[in-house]
Formats: sequence, structure tokens, C-alpha cells
Amino acid sequence: MLKYFFFLPILLMSFSYKGNDPIDRIGVQGPLNFDGINYNLVWSDKPRDTYYIQEYLPEGENVESFKQMLTIHLFDVDITAEDGVNRKINELKKRAETDPICFYDVYKSPDGSEVMIDFTLGENKNGEQTIAEFNIYRYKLTATGSGKNALLVYAYTERAYGESISGFLKDLKSVRPELTNKMSQTELPAIRLNPE
Repeated sequence: MLKYFFFLPILLMSFSYKGNDPIDRIGVQGPLNFDGINYNLVWSDKPRDTYYIQEYLPEGENVESFKQMLTIHLFDVDITAEDGVNRKINELKKRAETDPICFYDVYKSPDGSEVMIDFTLGENKNGEQTIAEFNIYRYKLTATGSGKNALLVYAYTERAYGESISGFLKDLKSVRPELTNKMSQTELPAIRLNPE
């Protein structure tokens, strides 16, 4: 499996912080909709010349203790969706050595143009589980308006904290297939890189 240096470990963390109004660098101001819920742009960054990230939350959610989030990761590099997923799989295999709830499944579209991975993660502090997280990452090459393609990672995250974790993981068994199916059918946003 190929490894690429430009993928940041984006496991069980949000890059979010409170600050000024976010800058829409990829032409996706929002709101976005997933599973009947609207998500508004709350944070964005460009950590490197080839990497853009934008986070979206439902009304009333906050970055410190969100329950649901949509994130767009855009890698303006020459890479396939499958190579991107392979990098994520390597991260998850390593994490599973110390995270007992880290599991994943990979799905490929019939035409091979998209790959999707869903996975669970946990965080423990002082021997107690403090966060459980379910993620669906959908990988697809997309036009950027600059005459070339980039790798779009369209991600859904759902979280539970503290005492609600047990029920969250139990319910996840029944809702996971439905959420994964909905993500596979969601219309992906058109990307247009904005010059800075």
C-alpha cells in the first residue's frame, strides 16, 4: 500500500476552535444537508498549499461538544481515491492496537470511481471511555475549477460522550448501514478553489 506524506492524522479530533467567521476557500459555503439536517460552515483552514479543510455543524451544536459534523477535506494533489483510503486504513490498523472500539469497513462504488470507509474510534482518560465516534469518509476525485482534479474526502462524524457512549454504540449497530447507505447516495458538493 502506498503512503503519502500529506495526509494528516485526522482521527478522533476536530481542528475547530472559536474564532472569526470562517473563510470559504473551496466554494462550499453551505449549508450542507445530510439525513435531513442542515449543516453550517463553522471553521476552515488551509494547513498546507495542497490541503483544505472545512467543518460544518447543525444549528445549536458547538465545536467543543458536537454530536454531528460534516467535514470536507480537499487534497489538491495527484492521488487516487483508493490510495487515499489505503492511507486511512494504515492509520486505523495502527490505532486499533490501542483502541478497543476501533473497527472499519471499506466499500467501493460499482464503477470504481469512489471508495468509502466507515469506522469507529474511542478515547479514554484515566481508564474511562470519554468519547466514542462513528465516521463515514467518502473519497472521490473531483474537478476544482482550476483545470485539474483533487481528492475530495466528504466526511460525516457522529459522537457520544461519557455515560451516553454505551447506548450510542448499541444503537450504532442498527443505524450504521442506513447512514452508510445515505452517505453513498448523498450528492457531493461542487468544488471551486478560491484564489487567496
